[in-house]
Amino acid sequence: MSDQRLPIVEDTTGLSLMYRALWRLQFVGFFFFGPAEQAPHRDPRERLKRDRARRVLSAHEAAGTQAPDEVISTAKS
Repeated sequence: MSDQRLPIVEDTTGLSLMYRALWRLQFVGFFFFGPAEQAPHRDPRERLKRDRARRVLSAHEAAGTQAPDEVISTAKS
């Protein structure tokens, strides 16, 4: 496991407006009210980033398009 923080995937393929709003609300909630700084593999904010990237990657696969490298690397981490 790397100690490097993951980027927030900016590609929104397959993500509804409601999902993106609730995701952002959850992310901000973890930022202010979540646990203290943790290793990236245990941090709930990093888990949210990975889950979002996996959703985008599966949407790209379903559409038959190539996902950006950032999405692939984040989803596979």
